[in-house]
Amino acid sequence: MIFIGPELSDPHAHFVTNIVACIGTGDDLVIDLFKVETKSEIYERIAAHLRIHNERYVIYNAYEDEGFFISFKSQFPGLQLITVFSDDEWRHANYDRYLALYTDLFTTAVKGNIEAYKKYGVEPFYMRWACNPDMFYPLPDQRKTIDISFIGSFYGPRVEYIRFLIANGVNVRVYGRGWGRFSDLRSYWDGFLSHEKMLKVVSCSKINLNFLWTSAEKERCTIKARTLEISACRAFQLSNHTDEFINYGFSDGENIAVFNDKHDLLEKIQYYLNHDEERDVIAYKAYEHVLQNHTWKKRFHKIFNHLENNGGITHKLLRKYRILILVRKGVKHQIKLDDERLDIQIVEQGSNWEDQAHSVDGVVSLEHDSTLNNESLYMMVFGLSVDQSDVIASNFYVGSENKRYWIRFRDKLTQRKRALLHKLPVECLMFSGTYVGKNGGELRSNINPEKVSYIEYPSFWLKLSYYQSRKLRLYFCHHRNPRLQLKNLLRGFRFGKIFSLGVDKMWQKILENRG
Repeated sequence: MIFIGPELSDPHAHFVTNIVACIGTGDDLVIDLFKVETKSEIYERIAAHLRIHNERYVIYNAYEDEGFFISFKSQFPGLQLITVFSDDEWRHANYDRYLALYTDLFTTAVKGNIEAYKKYGVEPFYMRWACNPDMFYPLPDQRKTIDISFIGSFYGPRVEYIRFLIANGVNVRVYGRGWGRFSDLRSYWDGFLSHEKMLKVVSCSKINLNFLWTSAEKERCTIKARTLEISACRAFQLSNHTDEFINYGFSDGENIAVFNDKHDLLEKIQYYLNHDEERDVIAYKAYEHVLQNHTWKKRFHKIFNHLENNGGITHKLLRKYRILILVRKGVKHQIKLDDERLDIQIVEQGSNWEDQAHSVDGVVSLEHDSTLNNESLYMMVFGLSVDQSDVIASNFYVGSENKRYWIRFRDKLTQRKRALLHKLPVECLMFSGTYVGKNGGELRSNINPEKVSYIEYPSFWLKLSYYQSRKLRLYFCHHRNPRLQLKNLLRGFRFGKIFSLGVDKMWQKILENRG
């Protein structure tokens, strides 16, 4: 088997402890996207592995903007690419649906997104989260020495709820990254746990808190692996509510305990701390339920059977899209006219093109050299068309050949601050023909932020002046892991870069916090 994804060098990473450990063969090729520099390196490692091993499947944990993904099938037509969309509840609109166009089979754990994918012309494979009982299991003869525990990173409502419990005298212990930065929570934090220590904490806790918010926003709430892992340890858990429980066969008071708000949580904690036998019964039923229904081996067995019997997904081209490209004289790009999906017409800026805009799906204007190509255009016009938006805005790169910066802007921020849309170069925007026609050929005069779609991928490169690039970096640059970057810069005594990084992050934080 071949596994590709972020953090796969970390033995504690979820994808490693669950999927790799569960369905791996022992002769697997595991590629950590954090440890490779280019798509060529990925291809070379796969080719070398295939010279020794006869592989059929690649399991890919979708991450951010990997350049290898789109051209993967042309490089390795004999491999079947299985893409796991593990964050489809919040990455669907900007990311997952575009990569779904390029895979043999992709999974979603969000039942509500299935119909949306079908409307796009692709058939998703509904695969709920699961667990690996070889990695998560009951520990024998563990005394319940911890009243309440929570294991997980700090953010959003999690911090708010932990503070509420502490203020109300609850004896809670928290584990995971980041909690130590809060002075009022530091004494309740017991650090980051290894896998073995995590199993012990889960087994020794009378109540395992399970906060299902998947981001700082309360509306993003769904089941992830932790719900199933705690159950596989035959441990009692108290979780906030999600409508997804019904899709996993969980029922409050039967095989899980559920709270609705802070005060309900406090009442449930007080109740279950005084009802040991009831906790044990609920934990045992959860354990039986998960082992019977929710293991990764069962999930992937269904996937492999599906591929054996039906082959990969078929992307039904909704129609051939018509695109008008306006190019300033002398500007370089990578757009080709021969494309069965796209009817492309390239005209020089300044010519009489406005009348043609009414009959096209998308209009793109190129004023600077770029690596914009047909795949970028296809995904942009696809998103523009299925959303029936006025404009679609795509992430891109600036900088030099050796040092590129990812300009990653978020929909909610630009919707709230309309002026930010006008700071983006016109090359990263595709305008609908209807919008251009209504505005008499003016591309950016009347953009309504509510009628803009966004796409994290493709991330093509734009050749801009240093001044233009630096300004975009100040507002939008995504520095991936800024703490790791800071450590590396400090080691190299690169104080100018450190100052630049600090200015970017501080200014972006100000933008996010301003109403």
